[in-house]
Amino acid sequence: MADLRLFQPAFTSGVLSPALWARVDLAKYSTGLKTAVNLFVHPHGGASNRAGLEFVRETEDSASRCRLIPFEFNTEQTYVIEVSNGYMRFYKNGEIILSSGIPYRLITPYAEAHVRDLVFVQEADVMYIVHPNYEIRKLARLAENNWTLTVVSFAPSITPPTSLSATPDPSTSAETGYTPKAYYYAVSAVSDATGEESTPSVIVGVVNDLTIVDGRNRINWSAVAGASRYIVYKEDNGVYGYIGGTSGLQFYDDNIVADVADTPQIARNPFSGAGNYPRSVTFIEQRLAFASTLSDPQAVWMSQSASYENFGYSSPAKASDAVTFRIKARQVNEIRSMISVRGLLLLTSGAEWIVSGGSNSDAITPSAIKIDNQGYRGSARVQPILVGNMVLFAQSRGGVVRDFGYEFANDTYTGKDLTIMSRHFFENKSIVAWAYAQAPYSMAWVVLSDGSLVSLTYMKEHDVWAWTNHISAADAVFEDVSVIAEGNEDVPYFIVRRKINGVWKRYIERLHTRAFETVEDAFFVDSGLTYSGAATKTITGLSHLNGMGVVALADGNVVRDLTVAGGSVTLPNAASKVHIGLPMEATLQTLDIDLGQVQGLGTVQGRQKSVSNVTFRVENTRGIWVGPEKGLTDNSKLVEYKQRSTEAWNEPIGMYTGDLDITPTWDWNRSGCVVVKQFDPLPMTILAIMPELTIGK
Repeated sequence: MADLRLFQPAFTSGVLSPALWARVDLAKYSTGLKTAVNLFVHPHGGASNRAGLEFVRETEDSASRCRLIPFEFNTEQTYVIEVSNGYMRFYKNGEIILSSGIPYRLITPYAEAHVRDLVFVQEADVMYIVHPNYEIRKLARLAENNWTLTVVSFAPSITPPTSLSATPDPSTSAETGYTPKAYYYAVSAVSDATGEESTPSVIVGVVNDLTIVDGRNRINWSAVAGASRYIVYKEDNGVYGYIGGTSGLQFYDDNIVADVADTPQIARNPFSGAGNYPRSVTFIEQRLAFASTLSDPQAVWMSQSASYENFGYSSPAKASDAVTFRIKARQVNEIRSMISVRGLLLLTSGAEWIVSGGSNSDAITPSAIKIDNQGYRGSARVQPILVGNMVLFAQSRGGVVRDFGYEFANDTYTGKDLTIMSRHFFENKSIVAWAYAQAPYSMAWVVLSDGSLVSLTYMKEHDVWAWTNHISAADAVFEDVSVIAEGNEDVPYFIVRRKINGVWKRYIERLHTRAFETVEDAFFVDSGLTYSGAATKTITGLSHLNGMGVVALADGNVVRDLTVAGGSVTLPNAASKVHIGLPMEATLQTLDIDLGQVQGLGTVQGRQKSVSNVTFRVENTRGIWVGPEKGLTDNSKLVEYKQRSTEAWNEPIGMYTGDLDITPTWDWNRSGCVVVKQFDPLPMTILAIMPELTIGK
């Protein structure tokens, strides 16, 4: 026999698929896990149990599927929008927005079956929403309880001048050599607020001879509200060209030559009528871009520069005109997503493309469009997420997540499969929703088609990508996730379908912060609520958990075996701060002992082993159970670490940072792995595991 002391200093590989449990040759094996349930991996290597889910509200109709959409006006005014069958409701800081004491509600045209495929992009307090079955609409926030949802008209925001007239000035018809000729004019207005130019006015004509001395025409028009100046165009061989501009309401033409390279814009709405509604939208280079209609799935339309709802053009084209182009490829693949990254990234059902202005242009214009293929992976319809300068997208088939970024050395976009190490989480499943929370842990929360929830800790610069999975009581089925900034953190909101006292309910719940200094503030229950006030034994307001068994942390003390009846529970002792909700269990299991850690003994894979003692390096931890592999399914094989030593018995046990030594239940097995569980609503962060191992022959 040989006695060894091993050391696993990090868990930055996350959970590895069973198919990799023999790959001790992989560098990521030494920092991987067999199991990590309700845990997440820190970018620096440790693993913590996730915070609990705070109950926000039941959806308006628990029988209907919902969607959560983030709306962030600035860092302080952020909202989550509940969208379902024909309505929207709005939430801020975990509370629903009210109007006259009832939830504020906005009527929408979107059917329940279509809300999942809504795509949106936001600027300030306006959000554009698209779906191939609906006209393009924009959602505008006027006040917290005053929102509008309107169809976009796609016309210049300023109207053209009216009451146009043109007369000779002065009358020259009696002069010698006078040769009458018809001159035609149109005038447009320029917005003072945006600089946008209107479409041209109606055409007016005048008969005169501008070739004689003092011959000129005077053009007059009425003022346009919001106009800072006006542009005058004159006809030349059937084309109207620029002859000048003025801030006044009249203009004199003394035989100015029309510049037919600068013509008035032609109004256009390419999204009119069924079959012409786009499925994708984004902002790129001060333009609003739409893509992929049912009738033209490979087309992209970009608005005029800085005029988002103006898709007009001129002939010949100007650099600021709207842009239209189509991908030419071997297959007709619908454009599913667009992102602005070093150009315009187009993710289609069969390939990835980058659109730029080419080597001679810094921007995309009607005369500068270069489309380059970057691969043939294909993208799912779920919208990609941005992590720094990297794009994460789900492949159209196979349940694969890839990162995608520019590689200077090869002058191309490339990336890797981020699910290859944890493929078992994604087999026969697809991603239906995901969202990225940058602060504080750089994590993506991913909802899968079977209702399961996984999380990805991702930090490319340190080669960290670690998957773990999350479950919740009451037969929880996760259906959607959205993230908004609240305070100093990015907060995930979930739609969770739960069986409550035999009835299925859809709840909106948000992940509670894990930033706390005392154990009394620790929140590790699901669908939970917090009471804070005068000491009491009766906790009310729990009607959403009627008939359910719950657990509480009351003034830092764990209270088990409670059942909600009539929306309340009774504690055995009065408490002033109580977190109460469905119990949550966190589980960590290490991989089989790695041969690379056992020098001179040959392979130890498949040999009998026993862990005689385990040292854990922990941070802000209270409550931990440890055992051999059998403890994964048999809690009787687990040993609790008895933390209380010198504290007063009438005070809650504090959190501990340092090393803990635990002697687990004696067991011989072939893996030598260690199982750690947290049953109670208490914090647990494991930084390293150091088992003492006895190896048999």
